[in-house]
Amino acid sequence: MSFTSPTVSKLALLAVLAFFPSIALSAGISATASYTYDQVSPGVYDYSLTLNNTGTTTIGTFWFSWIPGAGFLSVAPSSVNSPAGWTDTITNSGKAVRWVTVSDLLAPGSSLSGFEFESTETPDQLMGIFPGPGTGTGDPVSTSYVYIAAPLGDPGFQLDATPTPEPSSWLLLLSGLGLAAISFRSRLLREA
Repeated sequence: MSFTSPTVSKLALLAVLAFFPSIALSAGISATASYTYDQVSPGVYDYSLTLNNTGTTTIGTFWFSWIPGAGFLSVAPSSVNSPAGWTDTITNSGKAVRWVTVSDLLAPGSSLSGFEFESTETPDQLMGIFPGPGTGTGDPVSTSYVYIAAPLGDPGFQLDATPTPEPSSWLLLLSGLGLAAISFRSRLLREA
């Protein structure tokens, strides 16, 4: 039996994929995440996250404020909510939150909101850098991981969740810019 070079290459690729299936599975995983926050009582904030699947495969795990081996929250969440079909677990002794689904995987190109938690962790702390010590020192506190399905079932994808201003914040910003423009124009007219 004689094998041609393309046949050998295909067999070698199949062998690699058979022994290392996570390489094939993780190749298309990619995501972004954003969050908003509201102060719900003195010193308590409600964080609402949206996960966006920017890859070519599904997402079944969203692990917030975490990398393998370390969680970054300075305060354990006081309550956690999940999107329909997802379950939540506070991990790493209160330093991270993990959401997992088995039936409602997030499809490529889709977004999902409803990942929520309340905490005394301030927005400035959440936007900060993990001071350490240990694994993850210097990473953003909002560093997160997603997996295709089960946690640690593939190499995963690391991302940094970013804050999104509330609509009222945008309104304040635009109002301030408008007032600054009017003031600048008035000053130019007076000098002319």
